[in-house]
Amino acid sequence: MASKPNLLLLHGALGSAKQLIPLKELLKETYNIHTYDFPGHGGKDFAEHALTIPILAEHLLDHLKEFQLIGSHVFGYSMGGYTALHLEAQKPGIFSSIMTLGTKFNWTTEIAAKESNLISPEFLEQKASSFVSTLIARHFPYDWKRLCSETSHLMQHLAKHPMTNDELGQIGCPVQISLGDRDHMVTLEESAHTFTALSTASLLVMPNTPHLFEKVPLTHLAEEIKRFIK
Repeated sequence: MASKPNLLLLHGALGSAKQLIPLKELLKETYNIHTYDFPGHGGKDFAEHALTIPILAEHLLDHLKEFQLIGSHVFGYSMGGYTALHLEAQKPGIFSSIMTLGTKFNWTTEIAAKESNLISPEFLEQKASSFVSTLIARHFPYDWKRLCSETSHLMQHLAKHPMTNDELGQIGCPVQISLGDRDHMVTLEESAHTFTALSTASLLVMPNTPHLFEKVPLTHLAEEIKRFIK
């Protein structure tokens, strides 16, 4: 019997691998599922430098080498998808295929400032106390406020150093850029722009799907992942 292929699931900013457990359960019969917490997320220590996509990609590569996961398929939600694409663009051949969902590609100084304001500890404590409780539990024992600050730094760095079309053109493995039709953070235009910059890509719009991962229809997502990899 042929062994099951490896599939790595990557969470988004302020998220954790635990969020992906329900999706893992839907896919475990078909793939060897691996999850990963980025630095500062899910109770994992912070990196030696403030978070940026290159820092996340460097740590992810170390993990792939340590656990012999080079050549895996990867599904990346939001920031996880961007990190996977960045890593593959810098070191082609790391992944067999990449599927993203809800990954934002259009980062400007204005957009980064707006999104940073929405995750500032002061704003969250005033407007989203239940989400603060979630962040405290999700990232214990480390400081959720520091993670928000470093995520803000990551977005500002993205605005100054976005992936270029030339970099995206270095990606040779199959890619599927996916977004939800109810995603108010990621636009079809930016997703389509990235799709056209890739040489081996497809574009998927999932119906009745917002940006928040907890509201993504996971059964449908799991079927789309299997369809894409197959």
